[in-house]
Amino acid sequence: MDRGLLGIAGAPGLESAVAQAAADHGLDRIDKLDGLTLYAGAGLKRSCSPASNVILGDHFSSESFSVEWGSFLTFSSGPGKPTEIARAPLTGLPLYWCRTGGGLLLFSHLELLRGLDIETGVDVDFLRHLLAYSNHRTARTGLAGVEELLPGTRLAFDGHVTQVKSIWSPWPHAGRQIYDRDAVPLLDITIRKCVSAWANERQQIMLELSGGLDSSIVAAALAAGDHGFAAATIATASPDGDERRYARAVAERCGAALAEYIHDDSELDLAAGPRFLSPRPSTYGVLAGIDAALGTATAQLPGASIFTGIGGDNVFAITHSILPVIDALRIHEPIRRPAAALRDCARLCDVTIWHAARAVYRHWRRPPATGWPREDEYCARSALPDAPLPHAWDHGGERIPPGKIRHVQSIQRILDFLDRPGRWYGRDVVAPLLSQPVVELCLSIPGWQWVVGGRDRAAARAAFAPRLPEFVVWRRNKGRLETLCAKAFIEQRARLRPILLEGRLAREGLLDRERIEAYLARERLAGDYDYFRLLELADVELWIASIEGFGRVPASLAQRAY
Repeated sequence: MDRGLLGIAGAPGLESAVAQAAADHGLDRIDKLDGLTLYAGAGLKRSCSPASNVILGDHFSSESFSVEWGSFLTFSSGPGKPTEIARAPLTGLPLYWCRTGGGLLLFSHLELLRGLDIETGVDVDFLRHLLAYSNHRTARTGLAGVEELLPGTRLAFDGHVTQVKSIWSPWPHAGRQIYDRDAVPLLDITIRKCVSAWANERQQIMLELSGGLDSSIVAAALAAGDHGFAAATIATASPDGDERRYARAVAERCGAALAEYIHDDSELDLAAGPRFLSPRPSTYGVLAGIDAALGTATAQLPGASIFTGIGGDNVFAITHSILPVIDALRIHEPIRRPAAALRDCARLCDVTIWHAARAVYRHWRRPPATGWPREDEYCARSALPDAPLPHAWDHGGERIPPGKIRHVQSIQRILDFLDRPGRWYGRDVVAPLLSQPVVELCLSIPGWQWVVGGRDRAAARAAFAPRLPEFVVWRRNKGRLETLCAKAFIEQRARLRPILLEGRLAREGLLDRERIEAYLARERLAGDYDYFRLLELADVELWIASIEGFGRVPASLAQRAY
């Protein structure tokens, strides 16, 4: 467990068991804290600051940015003072905690708790919220009594009471607005500086290069900073998932060696269940083939850090709606601004200006709700809650226009994906486009700047156009996996049937069994993507099966492999 973390405050009856668990996983004790016993793997960088006894992870502080940022946890304690643990915004190291034995137990990976006398079980109320509000990640997990210290929050424990407070919010940045002429040059220099900050701390880099815009921007930023890196890309047998020509062009332009892998459905076992334990449903079975293909590439460089373009769509405010027009109208921009945004949105959505104008009019007369979207298809809706669990970002956006609210929600949504890929488990993974300075800047760029010329992510495209092949940076299409996933679903739906219709979710009365049965009985999939929803429900069910015996049965062979 090179990047594992285990700690205990109070609970003297558990100290020896925690020490043994740490030794079993190769974690070393950190002896710089009063009242908190902390163990960490050798792969976590260690430092300190005047405000903290210990900092674990990547901690960046420079004159370039006015904030301290990175992927880190800070720990501070002292005689007569509460123990405080803070997690960096957005990309902070994962940390979970629970109250036990009169104290506080901290851990980064659930398998570190195996063998400890910790009583927990599946939180059915959490599952109800999960089924209604997908990817709305809150501090609550799928295990009763276990919470996550979310990015940008601080936990204080005084020996009796725990208190969690937010220390970062997106709303002040979403409420700012930089000048249009500054957006592109600022985006260029900010991304390059952040990528270099991550890369300077690493010996070897493997970039997952899809050939799409976001990973290509990371490649261009690495090359601009003279950071050597290798790249890997995958392709499916179907044309919709083959982007190798884009990846090859980017790799050639950036001077990187590119490894190519073909991904077919032979690796997809949709009934296999998760290959590692987690406190909430995480892995997507349908991505197992991608994990296997890209895992082969990363295995060639076992000590390399994995760089990824994940989060680009979200941070760069990808949209196919008229919300940029609405935002310009809401904040009373001169008429030329919403008029230009209307033209750009119409071109982006491939509709006439009159069609777009009618959409603006309908939105203005009856604006849709700006809360978290409810997605309860194939569930028993009456058994699900009417509102999502609370989140620190729920408040503060009352005066923010709707397009920027969706921008914030999109960033919040992507944070739920960072621990899902099996190939990333236990590895040093860097998502530079989610760096705090990048996100704060992008939130302050007006919505209409992201659709200039009728192209999504327009400011990011313009910022890196000089550094990338023209047919890559201005491409309109994106690679997809629908053909491969639909084929796997059809071939394996007989195995998915008992998982969906006879599992815990069905027994709790949370699923619409009749509708699921009807969909499974269809001879073909014609024009809809509902099978992705059923695969999501199956993944939740398989997670429940993996976790119900936790602490009482040995790990499976697949879980031991991790």
